[in-house]
Amino acid sequence: MFACGCKSRKMGKKQCHGKFRAAVRSGKLVYRMREVMNTWDMGGDGKGVYTWDKNHPYYEKYTRK
Repeated sequence: MFACGCKSRKMGKKQCHGKFRAAVRSGKLVYRMREVMNTWDMGGDGKGVYTWDKNHPYYEKYTRK
């Protein structure tokens, strides 16, 4: 499992807004923030990716709702 230890997305949002404004100033046609930066690269609590094998004994336990 991969998770970020950050509790907020504040720093990621600041970086994204800066990149967005720089792209607009340079004349690029950018309509959405996600065109500039991936939202999964930002910090945040509770984000995780499970890459376990489906035959693993804990797979159902940790991936259920």
